[in-house]
Amino acid sequence: MTVPDLGNRASQPPSHERVDELIRNAVFNLTADLSIKERHHRFLDLFSALTGNQACALLRFQEGVLVPVAIRGLSPEVMGRVFRPQDHPRLAAIIDARAPVRFPLGDDRPDPYDGLLLGDESARLPVHACLGCSLYNESRLFGVLTADALQPGLFDGIEDHVLQVFAAIATVALRNETYINALEMLAEHRGQVAAELVSEALQRSHPVLGESQAMCDLDREIDIVARSDLTVLLMGETGVGKEVLARIIHSRSLRSRQPLVHVNCAALPESLAESELFGHVRGAFTGAASDRAGKFELAEGGTLFLDEVGELPLAVQAKLLRAVQFGEIQRVGSDRAHRVDVRIIAATNRLLPTEVREGRFRADLYHRLSMYPLHVPPLRERGGDIAILAGHFLEQARIRLGLKQLAMTPVALKLLESYSWPGNVRELEHVMLRAALRAADGCDAVAVIEPEHLDGWRNAGESAEPSGSHAAPMGGTLSERVDAFQARLIQSALADAGGNWADAARRLGVDRGNLHRLAKRLRMK
Repeated sequence: MTVPDLGNRASQPPSHERVDELIRNAVFNLTADLSIKERHHRFLDLFSALTGNQACALLRFQEGVLVPVAIRGLSPEVMGRVFRPQDHPRLAAIIDARAPVRFPLGDDRPDPYDGLLLGDESARLPVHACLGCSLYNESRLFGVLTADALQPGLFDGIEDHVLQVFAAIATVALRNETYINALEMLAEHRGQVAAELVSEALQRSHPVLGESQAMCDLDREIDIVARSDLTVLLMGETGVGKEVLARIIHSRSLRSRQPLVHVNCAALPESLAESELFGHVRGAFTGAASDRAGKFELAEGGTLFLDEVGELPLAVQAKLLRAVQFGEIQRVGSDRAHRVDVRIIAATNRLLPTEVREGRFRADLYHRLSMYPLHVPPLRERGGDIAILAGHFLEQARIRLGLKQLAMTPVALKLLESYSWPGNVRELEHVMLRAALRAADGCDAVAVIEPEHLDGWRNAGESAEPSGSHAAPMGGTLSERVDAFQARLIQSALADAGGNWADAARRLGVDRGNLHRLAKRLRMK
């Protein structure tokens, strides 16, 4: 394969004077009045000036995986991925070595960034020069620093001791951030073992997936409320990731070592909801052959996540109120009430104030649940996050499909970023998985997602409409408009139910058989 012209990219190592200048600047960068993100990016700029690389990355070692904290010259989707060393032999080799590692041109171990370098020209080209430094402080691994280029042998003239100086500076930066987080945790949790503090600090500092201003603001709000025991109400459209955020709140709370119990309120039959939530005693009703603990008791000391709480029938809402208000529950069939220590997180895609005004949701329960309301923004309001999320889902797809590498062209990424995403993050996840399957068909090396592998697109920026003859235009007869409206409702309910027709029928309040017949009439089946 022909290597493209790299323009003014350095082919000779920098002079000793230039190296000294870059090292000084890298050291001064450690104490510069910058945010952590800006400091990382400036460090990579200096590292790139030293090596002449086309792409480089700083990765933190965290809970057995390498997590990108800053990249340069790589597709933004890389920030949404994690790299397991056992899946990437070059990264594993870098970790195993204490000296800089240069991989020869003929090395058959795949580069973790093949197909991920920026630019249309390099999207399909393999990396020709690869360099990596492990970041150790004594025996503890803090991360990895990598550099890649399309020009073979680009890094051969750089002396090891110079690379080791830059690796040491990167190690100090990552180590200091870890220790600062650990000290913050120490102020809140005195008396805990130091090793536990570091582990919790890493978990607590893991950001909400995304770097848009909307998600950064939400991340700060989560940090504030997570340390308290206040009830949290997560509000947002279907598919925005409310369950993921509930898990993040729990993981950052003082209850993180206790259970997080999930309840899908939309799937609770009214006749059994009380037993599911509060438990029952033997003989309380037909079929109650033994005592059974409810979800509140299972979550003792931890967090109870009430997903789709707006779907609860009014009768169940009344029984839930006392448990939320006073922490008191009573098993079905028992005369004895007892207290539980549970933190409540609730989520809904309904506008609960409107539901309260229209009599479908109790005002007193709403006010108890909304002690600390958090609005989760839809994906269309999260500029810049689509690439990161797409990279995250592509890495999951790569592992599930057993692929060596999975990348995406800039044109395909631009198409993703121009779409309005009515199904939000969940829709993006499904689109990425389908695209990965199509791109991987017949591919035994680097699978690259092209625009034709994406589906559901008409014109850039348009919301998806149901496909097929049932997607009637806004004009037409009243009957055609009604059919089109019904089809859109069914499509939406099916998307929310993950394709489960029985669940979709429950959401729409219709008989499953009738729903199947209606869908057949609308030519949706």
